[in-house]
Amino acid sequence: MDIEFHYWMTGLIALRSGFSEGDSRKIAYASQYVDENDVCLKVKSHKDEKDTYENYISQTMNILKPKTDLMRIYPIFHFVPGDPNAETAHRRDGKMHLLNTTPNGPLANELLGEAQTAPEDSRLYRIGIATHAFLDTWAHQNFVGVFDDFNNIGLDPKPDVGHADAEHHPDWVGHRWDDRRLVDSEVNNRSRFLAASQALYFKYCESHAVRGGEDRSSEWPSLQTELIELQGPTYTGGHKRYEEKRLVEYEKRLPGFGAFDERKWFDAAIETNVHGLEDSNHGLLAKLTVFRDEYFWKDGIDRIKTDWYRFQESVKEHQAKALRALAPIFQRMGIAIKSQSNF
Repeated sequence: MDIEFHYWMTGLIALRSGFSEGDSRKIAYASQYVDENDVCLKVKSHKDEKDTYENYISQTMNILKPKTDLMRIYPIFHFVPGDPNAETAHRRDGKMHLLNTTPNGPLANELLGEAQTAPEDSRLYRIGIATHAFLDTWAHQNFVGVFDDFNNIGLDPKPDVGHADAEHHPDWVGHRWDDRRLVDSEVNNRSRFLAASQALYFKYCESHAVRGGEDRSSEWPSLQTELIELQGPTYTGGHKRYEEKRLVEYEKRLPGFGAFDERKWFDAAIETNVHGLEDSNHGLLAKLTVFRDEYFWKDGIDRIKTDWYRFQESVKEHQAKALRALAPIFQRMGIAIKSQSNF
């Protein structure tokens, strides 16, 4: 899924389930920020040069990273392994994979459930991060988050990592496309995304009920109708369609959200000392940068109370829990990953 679902629709589902507008916006921002958090940073303190904070990334644009690096990101945040025997995973060639992503899998449910019971200072961030992973089990089903010919579709020359061969087709709202690996090859993203919406809505409603709030699960039919209208007509082809119209409708329903700004949390917490030109962290320019920018916590703030810090700590917690759960599978595959570290 892309920003349309991870930010806008997630925010709407949270709001309709009973979260306040502010909490819904924070959950939605954290959910989308999983895709933007792709740069390893060292943030210093003006008061103590030895006090350096390092974040973990939850996304990478470099799909050719070594296998152990990808295992820290893709199966944890974007391709959570599910049930290799699931009916939705039946393929024409009969292949199966231990890391296959399947909808509504047990680990994705476990991570979201744990997030909903996290301490108050991290709960909304954890929910947003786990929600991203949970929803992607529908969009990214039948792909694995590592380089493997299990992901190969036809004769596409792109590296077989995740859904690279399928390009953006699995992530587009309202899109219909063909996955020739599957017994049932016709894919309708509207159906997949509605199923994901329903599962997420009931998870949110259940959490509210446990915490003493109003149980709104009976209101699902109304939300379902609203989501069908929001997704609009289905379409095929190689280009995303009707996005501008959908964005107008999202903003009507969520007027307090505003467009997603990936620098909002970062800029509120951190100042950047630019040396020369501001660093590019992607592509060839990143490798050619000689004088690196420096990052400092802003004066006069309590960093542990900033959204950026709490999100980053929640990323670490989510990663640690997922890695512990996946350790037996990784061991069977002969993959050794340290319990806690970045690259």
